[in-house]
Amino acid sequence: MPPRRQAHTADALYAVGRNVVNFQRLEHILKQLAWFAPICATPSRLQSEVEKRRARVELLTLGGAVRKWIESEFHTAEQKQVAGLDQQIIIYFGFALPGRCPEYFDQLSRELESLAQERNCLIHQDLARLNFEDEAECDALSIQLDAQNERIIRMTEFLGTILEQMKGLARLIASD
Repeated sequence: MPPRRQAHTADALYAVGRNVVNFQRLEHILKQLAWFAPICATPSRLQSEVEKRRARVELLTLGGAVRKWIESEFHTAEQKQVAGLDQQIIIYFGFALPGRCPEYFDQLSRELESLAQERNCLIHQDLARLNFEDEAECDALSIQLDAQNERIIRMTEFLGTILEQMKGLARLIASD
């Protein structure tokens, strides 16, 4: 039987696991939002464009999903030129969040980018340096992760609401 961990170590490990899971939830929501980014194609190419997008979105990291969603909300992603515009019908489809000023998206994008950076630091740097036997280090980490988790949950709930609205609209459009 493995030795029993001290309470401060168990608390810190619990906070790490909880935050990692919540970062994964945030990443999943952002990937779905990135999948709903505006798309432009001819009717004959639309399905293949959707499939290519789905494949690319599945490979995104949290940081990549943040950037893709911000691009789609700010409409900064360049739409590729569709050949033969004069001769073919072009389908353009996308969702937009009305009533939000650019400053709002600036603040939101900064928060999401900050969370992505913090996640990377936690996973790739901080955990490797932490002495889980040191009570003060574990307590400081737990406090930091509790505050971080509140921010993750706030973003997850906010973006989850937007995602559900987009899914509802997509179901409505797909229905008879």
